[in-house]
Amino acid sequence: MMMVMVILLAAAAAMGLARALKLPSVPLVLIAGIGLAASGVVDDPAMMQDVLVLGLTFLVFAAGVELSPQRVGAQRMAAVKVGVAQFFIVAAVGVLGARGVGLTWVESLYVGLAVTASSTLVVVRLLQQRRQLFEPFGRLVLGVLLLQDVLIIALIAAVGRVDDGPIAIALAVAGTILLVGLAWLAARYLVPRLLLGQNMDEETLLVMVLAILFAFVGASQWMGVPLVAGAFLGGVSLSAFPVNGVVRGQLASLNDFFMAVFFVTLGATLTWPGITLLLAAVVVAALVLLATPPLVYLVARRAGLSARSSVESGLLLAQTSEFSLIIALVGVEQNQLPDTMLVVIAIVTVATMMLTPLIATDAVTWRLMRWIGWRRRLDVTHPPRDHVLLLGCGENGMKLLKRLVAHGHTIVVVDDDAGVIERVEQLGVTGIRGDGADPAVLNAAGASHARVIVSTLRRLQDNESLLSVVRDVPVFVRVFAPEEARRLEAAGGKPMLESEAATIEFLKWYDATFPPQHPPKTNA
Repeated sequence: MMMVMVILLAAAAAMGLARALKLPSVPLVLIAGIGLAASGVVDDPAMMQDVLVLGLTFLVFAAGVELSPQRVGAQRMAAVKVGVAQFFIVAAVGVLGARGVGLTWVESLYVGLAVTASSTLVVVRLLQQRRQLFEPFGRLVLGVLLLQDVLIIALIAAVGRVDDGPIAIALAVAGTILLVGLAWLAARYLVPRLLLGQNMDEETLLVMVLAILFAFVGASQWMGVPLVAGAFLGGVSLSAFPVNGVVRGQLASLNDFFMAVFFVTLGATLTWPGITLLLAAVVVAALVLLATPPLVYLVARRAGLSARSSVESGLLLAQTSEFSLIIALVGVEQNQLPDTMLVVIAIVTVATMMLTPLIATDAVTWRLMRWIGWRRRLDVTHPPRDHVLLLGCGENGMKLLKRLVAHGHTIVVVDDDAGVIERVEQLGVTGIRGDGADPAVLNAAGASHARVIVSTLRRLQDNESLLSVVRDVPVFVRVFAPEEARRLEAAGGKPMLESEAATIEFLKWYDATFPPQHPPKTNA
C-alpha cells in the first residue's frame, strides 16, 4: 500500500505542476515515474504491472465511450478502406523495420502488431479541442479508430491463448465477437433505458456506469477474453448519443486520475534498454510517423475525401495506441517477449503520442499540401474584381447563388467538390476548385478585391484567417454557436447564426401553411 500511496502522490504533484505551468501533463507525469524508479521507492514489479493493467483497463474503457459507430455516418466505407489499409500495411512495415535492426521474428511480430492501431485517447481529445469531431475527416478518423480497436482486441485475444492451441485461440476470438454483439445490443436497447429512463443523481449514475464496466470485464473473464477487451467494449456500449454525453461528464475526472497513475507507473517501469533496442525504438517510431500520413492520404483520396482532409487524417493517425502497451504486456506474460521489449514499445508509444499534437497542425498540413503539389494551376495574373465571392456552395449556397445570378451579379465560387464546380459553371458562373482556406486559392479568387464575401467554411479558425487577410471587404460567415458569432464579430466579420436563420425559415413556412384566421389584435 505504501507504494500505491507514493505513486498517487507523484501523480498528483506532476499533474499539479503541469497545470500551474500550462504544460502537457504526460511528459511531466512520466518524468515523475522515472524519478520514483531512480529513487528506489517502487521496487515491486508485480505490483507495478497490476497497476499498469488497472490504469489501461480504465483508459480503454474511456476510449470506447468516444467511439460511437453512429458518429461515422457517411464516411463508413472510407473508414473501412483506410482502417484496413493502415492496419495491415503499417504492421508489415513495423515487422520489417524491427527485423532490420536485429530483432527476432517473434519480437518483430509483436512490434508489428503493436504499431497497427492509433491512439483513441490522443486523437479524440485533439478533435474535441478543435471542434472537428463532426467534420468529414473527423468522422473518418473515428471510424478508423473503432475498426482498428476491434481488430486489435480480437488479435490480443488470439495472441493471449497462443500457447493453448488452435481450439483455445478460436474460442477466444469467438468470445470477443460475442462481446462485440453484446456491446451493440446494450448500446441500442439496454443502456439508454437503464441510464436515461431513471431519474438518477450523479452518484447513482456513476455507480451504474462502473457497474456496466465491471459487467463487461466479468463477462470477458468468464469467456477467456482479455480484460481490456471487455473494458473497451463496455465503453462502446455507452458510446451512443445521448448516453455518451451524460456519461462523459461523469468519467472526466476519473479519466484524468487513471491516466496520471498509469503514466507514473509506466515511467517507473522504464529502464535503459541498451543501444540496440533504443535504436529499434527510434526506427519503429520513425516508420510510424513517416509511413502513416502518405498511406492514409492515398487511400482517403481514393475514397473521395478532399486533399486537405486526407492530409489531416494521416497526421492525426500517425501514432501508436494504448493497445500497443497491452500487446507488450501480453507478450511478457506469455514469456515470448523480454521485459526490455516492453520498454521499447512503451518508448515508441509515448514518443508518437507526444509528437501528434505538434505535427497534426494547420501549419504542417498546408506545408505538406504545397510539397505534394496537389493544387491545380491557378490564374493569379488577373484576379477578378468587384464581384461576389462564395466560399463553399452546398445546398443552401446554391440557393443563394441562383438568386445572385438572377440579379445579374458577377460571382466567383470556390469549392473543393468537382461536382459542385460543374453545376456552378453550368449556370455561367466562374468556379475555382480548391480549399477556401488556402491563401493561394483566395488570391486567385480575388478575395481582397471582392465586393462581398459569403463563407460557409466549417472551421472557425479558417474564417478568422480569412478575416485577417481581407480586412476591407464585408465578410458574411455562417456560424452555429453564439460564442463563434461573438468571436467572428470581434474579428470584423458579419456572422449569420444558423439557428436564427432556421427559425426565420420555419416562421415563414408556418405563416404560409397556416395563415392566421383572425387579424392580430392591436391596442387602441
